[in-house]
Amino acid sequence: MRHSPLLLGALLLALHSAGAQSLADRIAAAGDGRVSFSFAARPEVCGDGEGSISIGRSHVRSNGERRPCVHGPVRVRFTMRDGQVDQLESSVGATTPLDGRDLGTVSPGDAARWLLALAARGEGRAAARAITPAVLADGVVVWPTLLDIARDSSGQRRGVRTEAAFWLSRFAGAAIGGHPATLADDDADDRDDVKLHAVFVLSQLRNHEGIAPLLDVARTNANLAVRRRALFWLGQSGDPRALSLFESLLRG
Repeated sequence: MRHSPLLLGALLLALHSAGAQSLADRIAAAGDGRVSFSFAARPEVCGDGEGSISIGRSHVRSNGERRPCVHGPVRVRFTMRDGQVDQLESSVGATTPLDGRDLGTVSPGDAARWLLALAARGEGRAAARAITPAVLADGVVVWPTLLDIARDSSGQRRGVRTEAAFWLSRFAGAAIGGHPATLADDDADDRDDVKLHAVFVLSQLRNHEGIAPLLDVARTNANLAVRRRALFWLGQSGDPRALSLFESLLRG
């Protein structure tokens, strides 16, 4: 059967449009109900397919059960209600069949953009929970957007800002370790418990009195693990000086 050039052109245009459809468009077209998608994870990330996720030798999230930590795709699943995202969850590693509509494998870049857009505009738990899977996306630079989110004081978004600041502290820790492209800690066994406890004590001082000395430790201490621990507590502080330090370290 022969087709006219006009018909062939229309078919090719339709195929191109379908292929160019954004992840946001596909999610919107899925309508209400359970939706999921998967994408490639950073090489240093593994998980048990359920609640546990690790980066290198450090646990990002643990469900208390001991299961094999397997490198595999990040899977995001959530519920759409009246066009809004609710009950967002993520996992890494072995995958199990899920109910609802599975959009299949998407590019890490598309996934991270959609997740960070959700984090940037949302105020609920789903917005905060969107940050971790975005960070785990392979080959995607997310810290500039996280910095914007952490500095956004509008609305009831404390949980979102705290999550963004936590990951910024991890990226800053990777930067001072000389491997900004990977989040895996390489100094987990090189720890000075006395100095680490001193850093903790500084983090607990009232009225942000410990922020200035923590900033000094994070900038100049000779022990890399101690510097990273200072960065961690700075990330929990909510102090804008901490965000400025993270930015300076990440911009190099």
